[in-house]
Amino acid sequence: MSKYMSVLKNVDFIKYFFSINFTTLAQSFVSISIIWLIYEETKNPLLIAIFGVLTQLPAIVFGPVISKVLDRFNIGKAMFLFLLLRAGIFLIIFLLPFNDKISLSIIGLLIGLNSVIGIPLSAGGDIIIKEVCNDEQLVTANALMIIFFDISYIFGSISVAIMGVLGNNRIAFIIGAVLFFISAIIISTIKSDEIFSNNENRQEKYTIFSSMKYIVKNSEIFLMTINTTLWNMFTWGSFIVLLPIYVEQNLNNDSVAYGILNSLQSVGIILASLIIGLQFISKIKIEKLICLGIIVHCLLLILFYFSTNIILSVIILIIAGVASAPVLIYKATFFQRKISRKIMGQVLSLILVLGSILYSLGGIIIAFLIEKLGKEYFSYINLYSLIIIIAISLMSIKKIS
Repeated sequence: MSKYMSVLKNVDFIKYFFSINFTTLAQSFVSISIIWLIYEETKNPLLIAIFGVLTQLPAIVFGPVISKVLDRFNIGKAMFLFLLLRAGIFLIIFLLPFNDKISLSIIGLLIGLNSVIGIPLSAGGDIIIKEVCNDEQLVTANALMIIFFDISYIFGSISVAIMGVLGNNRIAFIIGAVLFFISAIIISTIKSDEIFSNNENRQEKYTIFSSMKYIVKNSEIFLMTINTTLWNMFTWGSFIVLLPIYVEQNLNNDSVAYGILNSLQSVGIILASLIIGLQFISKIKIEKLICLGIIVHCLLLILFYFSTNIILSVIILIIAGVASAPVLIYKATFFQRKISRKIMGQVLSLILVLGSILYSLGGIIIAFLIEKLGKEYFSYINLYSLIIIIAISLMSIKKIS
């Protein structure tokens, strides 16, 4: 437990820890509530689809541009402003009605702005962990973030469901705004690296293209980016499409089974993250651990989609979550160690944007293939896509010295 105690004694990390968990909780409140309220007030599925696009597209287009702020100004002040802006966004949404076109247009613009802010907030979080923790603390710090991200999001989802039962989903926006404001205040007190708050870094011209060039020229970073984003594409991205089909085809449309299976990987992730944070494995290069985690996770998902026994499926998914935890934790640690701090904000943002694009594409590609070939072939479609990911990871292991 000494590894955890070392991190938990780090005052600035604890500040960030509470701040980001309040942020995750707030985001889970507002993300779930807004879709439900739009449908409840308008009964229009098209509007839900439009708002779904507004939660992703603006971030992809403008996120990396906004993220330049992270490399040119004090990270604590930048994150404070982003969180304060988020608090303002949801305070305004709380005050607006959901039943007229003008209000819905304003809400749409605000949701788009919230989406843009999401990319620099995610990238900025990894930067803060790098700045406030020493190299030995990074794995444990990232493990703690993964554990409590899942816990906060699950708790947020349950809380919104309770609000819905009580008939007061709108209150989620004011609670979210308050949590974002508290997060902003906490994060503003973190002591960040003053090197990046002076004029020296502001004078260096880093563009999106130079950030892309940085990723491509650095073979280790490029290989890890491709490996992890493709894994995310055909495992997590396709999971939301494949799971209901799996339940229909293999478990006879058991809605209870769907509800149980939907979050089981999170259980495995939490359990494995607790162990990984202890850093028992320190002699194997984290690049190899990431690739091995990807391979095992893919093999387990292949087995899962062919399973017809609910108990076996539950066990496989929990173990699959265990296998994916090292990928999530060591991936964050790898990028924190390898990417130059002077360009980290933009580079991390580009990697996040690529991940978002491929995540969406994964579901679309799998859905298209199933539509063309038939639902009965879903497990074979998944098999071939994951074999490709396994092959890429095996080749990556050979290249790692």
